[in-house]
Amino acid sequence: MDSPLPRVSIAVPSGDMVHADFALAYAQLCMASSKLQLQLITVKSSIVAQARNNGVDLARNFGADFILFLDSDMVFPPTILFRLLLHRQDIVGATYAKRVPPFEILGTPLAEQPTVPSGDLVEMQRIPTGCLLISMGVFDKLSKPYFRFDTDAEGAIIGEDYVFCDRAREAGFRIWCDAAMSREIGHIGQNIYRLPDAGWYGTARRGQSQ
Repeated sequence: MDSPLPRVSIAVPSGDMVHADFALAYAQLCMASSKLQLQLITVKSSIVAQARNNGVDLARNFGADFILFLDSDMVFPPTILFRLLLHRQDIVGATYAKRVPPFEILGTPLAEQPTVPSGDLVEMQRIPTGCLLISMGVFDKLSKPYFRFDTDAEGAIIGEDYVFCDRAREAGFRIWCDAAMSREIGHIGQNIYRLPDAGWYGTARRGQSQ
């Protein structure tokens, strides 16, 4: 007999509004995942670590097997949930670039890559949480709060996603990145355009057409 399909909570930390492009990708994801038992969680908070912790608590109450964190400034393919589940890993997700120059790729691969179960997977030391599937069993091995900020030796703030990764690895979990999927992920940014961007430098005189 086939094993039942997993119960999945999708948690979206956000403010009062989300990006339109994210909303479209999210709707397509839900349509593509309709055979699964889904719980859709909106966790509003100005403190992203607290939003993630609240999402875990709600997923636990739902009896979820996995929680998928999606940030509200991301776009992704509709099949992303099934593709992540098929890896059968405790922690697996995608990486993406920062939204501002120099557009560094977030996360840190392990320096020495072991044999991996799939050619698409890269084992990571740290991975961002904007598109990350986590088995609920991981949280049984971690103390609360699961997500928290920290500082390094020089006093710089370490994000809640990287702190979570450090603690999960200390608890014996491996962290994986789907390299193929990462090429399909988008990180929504913002640009400000001014008149010089349109080739206008204040030289036009009134009455002249440009």
